[in-house]
Amino acid sequence: MRRGLALAALWLATLAIALSGGWSVMYRVSYVLLLLIGVAWIWTYAGARTISVERRSRTQRAQVGGVFEEWIAVDNTSLLPKPWVEVRSSCDLAGLSVAQGLFLGPRARRTWTMRTRCEVRGKFAIGDILCTTGDPFGLFQRSTRYPNETTVIVYPRTVDFLVAGRLPGVLPGGTQESGRVPFVTPMASGIREYQPADPYHRIHWPTTARTGRLMVKEFELDPFSDVWIVLDLQGAVHRGSGPESTEEYAVTIAASLFQHFLFQGRAVGLTGQGLFLPPNRGTRHLGNALDLLALAEANRAEPLSETLSVESLRFNRHTTTWTVSPSTNTAWVAVCEQMRHRGVHMMSVVLDAATFAPNDLASQGSAIAAVVEHLAAAGIATHLVKRGDPLEGLLAAAQPLLPSNGHLQVASAP
Repeated sequence: MRRGLALAALWLATLAIALSGGWSVMYRVSYVLLLLIGVAWIWTYAGARTISVERRSRTQRAQVGGVFEEWIAVDNTSLLPKPWVEVRSSCDLAGLSVAQGLFLGPRARRTWTMRTRCEVRGKFAIGDILCTTGDPFGLFQRSTRYPNETTVIVYPRTVDFLVAGRLPGVLPGGTQESGRVPFVTPMASGIREYQPADPYHRIHWPTTARTGRLMVKEFELDPFSDVWIVLDLQGAVHRGSGPESTEEYAVTIAASLFQHFLFQGRAVGLTGQGLFLPPNRGTRHLGNALDLLALAEANRAEPLSETLSVESLRFNRHTTTWTVSPSTNTAWVAVCEQMRHRGVHMMSVVLDAATFAPNDLASQGSAIAAVVEHLAAAGIATHLVKRGDPLEGLLAAAQPLLPSNGHLQVASAP
């Protein structure tokens, strides 16, 4: 644009000289400059109106540690070539930005694929695309904005545990819990006539062929089928920042436990301060849980003990409950002990917050040891996680025992 203004000023100067001096050469120079300005402006204006941009992503979901892919295409819809086109865009997702310069011939298309490694979970907006083009002389340029309202949700990282882990209900025995359930379970209880709301995959075809009427299977719950994951999101108890924080470790562990037991065929639920997802099965249910965990933030004021007290009415003796917390307040341990006496199968993952902020919390090493001791004394299986520990071996981690010398001791689980 500055060059165009300078050229316009030059044209006015030559025209003034031609008019004042009557020089024919200056008249010709002024005509050439006027023609050049007109052609450059028309080229720029027409070029900006004949650019088409297409942007696609394979999915609007990604995962920490994974790669988010986008496909971008820029088309020239006219016979007028584009000597230069600059494509720019930005996104809240760290590292994802578009800055591409290219040449477009007549009716030409340029495409490329962008791959960005996701490092942070959350919900991110994909920004608008801004295309800038101009004339071959660089006198004028014009930008066109292409709105884009796409969002990307980055799921937390999940790990595959090295061992399956033992849960109540794996061994045979126990009684069935009567009651119709809307999903298929290993406990088939009988056959009845088909109702309009029944799904087709529950039709029992041998009985249907024998009776001449549509018959469907009924199912009952496994008494130990439900698993609850309780995630502590109280802001005051979490330490560290970024990927190396108790918040990210806790969310990763909760997501991994949820996925692990869901793939075992269990009905898994998720709860915590500001979180609630009732138990269910299936990959869609896993997606719902990861959606919640992707946006989970440790900014709540209520302590874990209060959350457990409120949600304990949902836990009965047919459920297994996992708590994931870095809290050094033993009040939540007392609530867990009460639920265990009611028959709820309690398990716990304790994050050692002192290892995530050693400069600020060096004195809390004994506090976390006290929490582990209380859990062990209550007979609650506990897994202690420190900063840098490989989470793949979580379920095979050492089980804490009551110390005899005032120091935390661990012994390998059988």
